[in-house]
Amino acid sequence: MASFSAFAQQTTISGIITSSEDGLGLPGVNVVEKGTTNGVSTDLDGNFQISVAPNAILVVSSIGFATQEIPSAGKTTINVTLKSESSELEEIVVVGYGTQKRKVTTAATTVVSGRDLQQTNSIDATSAIQGQSSGVSITQTSGQPGAGMVVNIRGAGTVGNATPLYVVDGVVVDNGIGYLDPSIIERIDVLKDASAAAIYGARAANGVILVTTKKGAEGKTTVSFNSYTGFQESAKRLDLLNAREYATILNEARVNSGLSPLYTQDQINNSPNTNWQDQMFNDGAVKQNHSLLISGGNDKATYNTGLSYFGQEGLIGSQTGQSQYDRVTFTTNSTMNVVKDHFKIGENFSYSRVKSKGIADQGIYNNSLRGFLNAPPNYNVYNADGSYGSSDLSADLTNPLGLLYYTNFKETYSNRFVANVFAEVVPVEGLTLRTSFGIDSYTDEYRAFTPIYSLSTVSYSDLSSVTQSANNNFSWIWDNTVQYKKSFGKHNLDLLGGISARERITKVTSALGRDLQFNDFAHAYLNNVLDPTQNRVTGDRYDYNIASYFGRVLYDYDNKYLFTATVRRDGSSEFGSEKWAVFPSFSAGWNIDQEAFWKENNVVKSVKLRGSWGQNGNDQFNRRFAYMSTISTFDKSYHFGTGNNELPLDPGASPDALNTPDLKWETSEQLDLGVDLVLFNNFNLTFDWYNKKTKDWLVQASVPYIAGAQAPYINGGNIENKGFEIGASYTANLNEDWKLTVNANLSKNKNEVTRVDNQNGIIYGESNLLFQGIDEINRVEEGKPIGYFYGLQTNGIFQNQAEIDAYNQNGTLVQPNAQPGDVRFVDRNGDGTITADDKTEIGDPNPDVYYGLSLQLNYKAFDFSVYTYGVAGNQIAYSPRDYSRPFYNYTTDVFSRWTTEGSSNTMPRVTYGTDANGNWTKFSDLYMRDGDFFRIKTVTVGCDFAKLTDVIGKTFSQFRLYASANNLFTFTKYPGLDPEVGFGNANQSWARGIDVGSYPQPRTFMIGLSANF
Repeated sequence: MASFSAFAQQTTISGIITSSEDGLGLPGVNVVEKGTTNGVSTDLDGNFQISVAPNAILVVSSIGFATQEIPSAGKTTINVTLKSESSELEEIVVVGYGTQKRKVTTAATTVVSGRDLQQTNSIDATSAIQGQSSGVSITQTSGQPGAGMVVNIRGAGTVGNATPLYVVDGVVVDNGIGYLDPSIIERIDVLKDASAAAIYGARAANGVILVTTKKGAEGKTTVSFNSYTGFQESAKRLDLLNAREYATILNEARVNSGLSPLYTQDQINNSPNTNWQDQMFNDGAVKQNHSLLISGGNDKATYNTGLSYFGQEGLIGSQTGQSQYDRVTFTTNSTMNVVKDHFKIGENFSYSRVKSKGIADQGIYNNSLRGFLNAPPNYNVYNADGSYGSSDLSADLTNPLGLLYYTNFKETYSNRFVANVFAEVVPVEGLTLRTSFGIDSYTDEYRAFTPIYSLSTVSYSDLSSVTQSANNNFSWIWDNTVQYKKSFGKHNLDLLGGISARERITKVTSALGRDLQFNDFAHAYLNNVLDPTQNRVTGDRYDYNIASYFGRVLYDYDNKYLFTATVRRDGSSEFGSEKWAVFPSFSAGWNIDQEAFWKENNVVKSVKLRGSWGQNGNDQFNRRFAYMSTISTFDKSYHFGTGNNELPLDPGASPDALNTPDLKWETSEQLDLGVDLVLFNNFNLTFDWYNKKTKDWLVQASVPYIAGAQAPYINGGNIENKGFEIGASYTANLNEDWKLTVNANLSKNKNEVTRVDNQNGIIYGESNLLFQGIDEINRVEEGKPIGYFYGLQTNGIFQNQAEIDAYNQNGTLVQPNAQPGDVRFVDRNGDGTITADDKTEIGDPNPDVYYGLSLQLNYKAFDFSVYTYGVAGNQIAYSPRDYSRPFYNYTTDVFSRWTTEGSSNTMPRVTYGTDANGNWTKFSDLYMRDGDFFRIKTVTVGCDFAKLTDVIGKTFSQFRLYASANNLFTFTKYPGLDPEVGFGNANQSWARGIDVGSYPQPRTFMIGLSANF
């Protein structure tokens, strides 16, 4: 009877669930009676019917849409319009330790949705942001799988570590976010101005990137499966000379140098013709990703669990099994309402394991690519017996495929564990106490092997060797906050106070062994060396600690007048007497459209003016205990006494580094003025102007060699970045079948060094960056952009002897060693000779403008999207050819060389190692190339069959098949393999834009499936 009574009290409710974007019914939406397992899913047209208890609350949820809770009391029909998560994201801003409605925020931030991240099919979530956020410059250091990114927010602010701060679910993480699968990310918020980032004061000088992973939601359990597989190919190849062209040019070079030709016509006609780029690229290399995500929950608890695998073969090196990247990622997040509305606990957990093999691709030493671009084409890849071929032109010419194979036996296994647990207590309405404890644990094991081999007089190994190393990085962070929110009439107040503590411990162990029992990689371990007592083992430990106190006030009056104030005090173990620093910020805004005098219209729907000022800090640099004078025992042992060297070594010690007791934080001070507009209801426009000044750089001073120790670190420089950003988005339902979304952004930045604290106001660049023997090519100097190119200017080519003679100073030739066809260098100081004093700024590696454009078009079940980005205004030092070796190959650019009077005024004659004028051995604007490019990053076409057929739609809420292409086209005049050159100099982080044979990004074609049920 009781059961019958309960059943009789049930109420039947029906309705339709539609999308706010196109008004169409949504299939597969979960409609669940809150607090129970009673639920249904909508049909293909979005209709549903459910029987529930009186006064029940219906929870309506679907992947990609914001969940809604609808009271059912007294209703028999309920129709619900769901907003997409991307629309919902636009209404909320993550501001650090909390969120805020976009309408009342005064900070300069950008949000990138998880959907947009997934659409790019990127290995790294950082790469997926590329082109989708104004003010953020992202450049890949290499196209090799697993390669890192150079990320600058509003320009490079330091000559040291300019990497932004990454925070994942409240945990500060080092070394980027490449361990995360983009499919598990809900959103990424970029905090750009000082007001937004000030809450993270100590590490926020370079901006902050906040990552929020996907969480569970109330309702029916949902399962999402995403998978794609693709094949890669080279997007571009250099136009290198073939064997006939090469021999002809080499003969000409020798004749120009007073030498006899090297090849007879018969040799030219009958020599082998090897295309070394065919050997370098492994077109058809596989790229794949597969992920499974399960989420659900009820009013007491929610959960989200994901597992993914990503695998990518390298475009270069995978043909010899030496370039492969495999990543397995597991994530789980959960929350539990222990006491509803008063006590909640939760955790966020992610684990990734990566196995990677890669080839050397940076700089001029051990750069596997450069050998392929320089190798003469007139000898075979293999000899008749299967061994690697060799050239009879020179004994030190090395077969590049053999060099790739023998010098790249290496692999790395890494494990990353990032997690946090939190608890929130709400003792009274509006007051929230929160504690969160997080850890970031990263370990890796590296092994490299060099076998016994011989390819040439300069590329050989008489003794096998193995290197094994292990790194263990562990950090913890503990945050405790108190937040109070209260509205008093039209006054809305949000107060936050907190403390934070973080520790990072890094342990490093490395060992080298020589002369192995087995000459293969499989057995290359330290235990297999013939004499283990000769193994060399080193180890070290690095500790870092920081403690912080912070507070923030968010206030608005009637959503009209807005104010934010933040202050943070940090203490870092990196400093001595100046350990503590305070970083304040203030911002204000005005929603003009909320004023009584504002007349509603159909054009300008919303206007917000905002401004901010604040300071952030940076304590990241390469020297531990820089505020102390340290003593080292490394390599300080000595033989005391007389006799032979069999006497025991006595340990010793000596001063290792000079100190700076008053060393203090780098400080970034920023002013931002912005306006946010909403036009015609569906067009959003944001404009920001900023001026960011970074002062008190942490740099190493210059000291004379007689100091007897390493130079101290000092606060020795300032830089200014200023510019503007524009972001725009447009969404329109063209009719009931068509929907269009367009997003665009453009940023312009001017970078200028304003102070360098040494005698000359210069931080000098290194020599030998393009090839062995070339002088300094870049530097940091007051009044110039950071890392600018420093070289000679040219003024055409000497066409005859008369022009050489006419270029004189008081009758003395300016270039006495020049011959017709040589470069005319500009004597800038007018002293009658060409020296280093004539060098000047000849290029800037920093783009003036960077931009992005994306488009999504939907028609019923079909979708099309394209993501693009580009840069303009930067130069690249282009030197794939090593000019220190006269017998290396050329590109077809050499066809524009000077041969006779009037033949060329841009490219000098070719010579064979006797270039007394220094046409190419002196760094000049001959090496400069414009780095402008516009890249179509991703194009995708898809069809959701769940919307086309009832057979699929009854089981799946989405069953989308798609085809996609990455790096489809790049529009550029740059002659190299890839205009996106992230490398500069591993020893000087400010150096960039140097191309000596950079690993290009591959073009990839993929097919994929996204299924939800």
